[in-house]
Amino acid sequence: MERPSAPTPTPTRSATSFLADAEAALLRGDYAAALTAYERVAALDPQNPEPLVVKSRLYMINSNVAAAHTTASDAVALAPNDPDALAALARSEDWLGDYETALEHALDAYELQPDNVETLAIISEIYADVGNFTQAQTYIDQALALDPQHALALRNSAYLLEKLGKYQDAIAVLDQALKQAPQRADLHLEKARIYRVGMGDFQNAMLAYRAAVDANKTAVTLDALGEGLYNVGDHLAAIRTLNDALELDPNYGPALVHLGMALYSRRNYEDAAAAFDKGLPLIGDAAREEHYYTAGLAHVYKEPRECELGQPWLQKALEKNPNSAPALTGVKLCSDVPGS
Repeated sequence: MERPSAPTPTPTRSATSFLADAEAALLRGDYAAALTAYERVAALDPQNPEPLVVKSRLYMINSNVAAAHTTASDAVALAPNDPDALAALARSEDWLGDYETALEHALDAYELQPDNVETLAIISEIYADVGNFTQAQTYIDQALALDPQHALALRNSAYLLEKLGKYQDAIAVLDQALKQAPQRADLHLEKARIYRVGMGDFQNAMLAYRAAVDANKTAVTLDALGEGLYNVGDHLAAIRTLNDALELDPNYGPALVHLGMALYSRRNYEDAAAAFDKGLPLIGDAAREEHYYTAGLAHVYKEPRECELGQPWLQKALEKNPNSAPALTGVKLCSDVPGS
């Protein structure tokens, strides 16, 4: 009697194979697939900082700064003298507001490799954030002289122009960057911010928000579009769009908070309160005064009133602004409720 043959073992994929997947995903602008592939590369090649550096950059594109910082920190721990790792860490620190440490790491990267375009662009961004526009201009000029089509260098050139109030020039440079990286939804969101905040041009801001969603439909881009719809007063469309964002990521804090604002505007206080109660702890210090008092008022205006749940949010609003009229109104309404 013949013994059954042993099953043929399933071949395991190599880091090189997953790296090819990652690079192909990057080329087609599928950043979620690229992140997944780079995670596999990092797991199979744990001493290589490169996949961690790329992951950090992708997290920054997706506005996940905390994850970018953690990943870049891991890369620097593996390779303390890798200029790309140091630059990635510096950028995440800059976005977290730790400017002194960010500049220290960026300049360390510059000393190791002074002709690194990414590093030069990041140094410029840090100087722009601390208001040293002369130095910012010097470094971004160096970056663009080395590579006039580098997407981050163009983005940071636009960022400096925005800081200088040169909004149309900033938009033009972002359009150049988008020609190099058309799937970079974050660049469309940069345009939207300049149109909305810098120029008060809500029509073009909305076009930029929609272009971001078309480029890469994620919780981040849908949330940005939803907030834009809320700001122009289309609350029903905002609610639909923000719910779409939460289908992709049920724990995306900004979308929950913006949904709360839109629901409150529709006087759906019960659902608004639930969205705020889940979303506000997720966004933490990023919450604004109006988020807190609207959350509090959503509880106050519910039937029956929930003053014990609304008061903590009202007090947080008053911590930011002791003269906040909506928060004071909520406190007064609750003071008239027996047992509050």
